[in-house]
Amino acid sequence: NERDPGTPLAGALKLRQALGQRARMVTADQGGHGVYPFGTNTCANEATTTFLTTGKRPADDLRCAAG
Repeated sequence: NERDPGTPLAGALKLRQALGQRARMVTADQGGHGVYPFGTNTCANEATTTFLTTGKRPADDLRCAAG
């Protein structure tokens, strides 16, 4: 979540950069702590489920609109 009080976006961006080119970052345009699996953001849930069930990552970092 882009407005997560427990895990600020700035810290997530630093970790993403530290992990390098093989990593992908999925962000959701919403507040609160935690998206998956109980959130209502279909884009973020689908990206996470796909990775967990198949190992396939998004081609690039993914920003999911509010939803």
